[in-house]
Amino acid sequence: MLIRLSTLAAIAIAFVACETPTFFVSEQPIRRPVVDRLDKSSIRIRWPASFSSDSVVVYRGIDPSFINRSIPLAVVDGQSVVLTGADDPDIRGGRRLYFELVPASGGASAITAERRLPLKCCDNFRDLGGYETNDGRTVRWDRLYRTSDLSRLTRSDVEYLSQFDVKLVCDFRSDRERIASPDRTINDAPEILDLPVEQKGFDSEELRIKIRTGGMVALGVEQMMRDAYRAFVTDYSEAWAVMFQRLAREENLPTVVHCTAGKDRTGFASALVLLALGVFEETVFEDYLLTNYYQQNFFRFVLRWVPLYSFFRTDPKDLLPLLEARREYLQAALDEMVASYGSIDAYLEQALGLDAAMRAKLEHHFLE
Repeated sequence: MLIRLSTLAAIAIAFVACETPTFFVSEQPIRRPVVDRLDKSSIRIRWPASFSSDSVVVYRGIDPSFINRSIPLAVVDGQSVVLTGADDPDIRGGRRLYFELVPASGGASAITAERRLPLKCCDNFRDLGGYETNDGRTVRWDRLYRTSDLSRLTRSDVEYLSQFDVKLVCDFRSDRERIASPDRTINDAPEILDLPVEQKGFDSEELRIKIRTGGMVALGVEQMMRDAYRAFVTDYSEAWAVMFQRLAREENLPTVVHCTAGKDRTGFASALVLLALGVFEETVFEDYLLTNYYQQNFFRFVLRWVPLYSFFRTDPKDLLPLLEARREYLQAALDEMVASYGSIDAYLEQALGLDAAMRAKLEHHFLE
């Protein structure tokens, strides 16, 4: 979502996001090993039945390149395990952990970690690592993160993020958005790169009035969202090209990309990177739609307040096309790439400058 829901969002943020940190456990189909935080001192690791026909040995490390394989953390018969601070004190100590799952039957192992970082005031700050590409490689963890704006980070959030040594923050918000909600600095010296992307057809004040007066249906939100995603392709290639130029330089990694809600502009930018790296298109949609899982509690809270905010003039379901990440929105952008350039790869090369040399640099930095 490219704009704030004005007073509505402020209420939700104040009473939910920063008062009691909520860890959402997604129950989407498991296609690869995943780590979910259940609470401050426990996590759950799950994997699909296809991963192993036998038991799975779990090792852990504090860096994906340095897993301690001398002592197993657990040996599991089944498809999941819950680990607590009793199993490993670092689980409740705030350190990011990485887990290698090794099938006892001898299949390929997998390294996984919490995709959503356990922050108090950014419930959709997540790592784009761990996804498989069509040539059998994997996107590295700790290279690229996506999130909403950073203005609401708490002191503990900033302390937690400092361990990642972020070098670059790509901010897709408009000048108006940045002035209204300045980002908090997440470590000593990340470079802030402003790449403003506006959304055609949306005016925050008009939207506030429509919600207040019951005029949301007349706005045709779904069509406006599809049009906005098409405009990402036709009107903002320069911003995406600059982003890729910076990602192709290792000194800019790790990088954080974000907008206001971390859903639309950030979702499109993340999809571009994953597509450029050769991640399966269906996996790209899967990552895009994860926003709906991680922000489910926020959605529920906002929808409970809509009737009161609008004096019962607006039906909460009329806000859903604005709040949710929907497959048809991203599909509209991909269709526009094909319609305008002949294919997604042609768009990446002709509009964004991702020739063979540039893609080779990206693959070198982001894939293993």
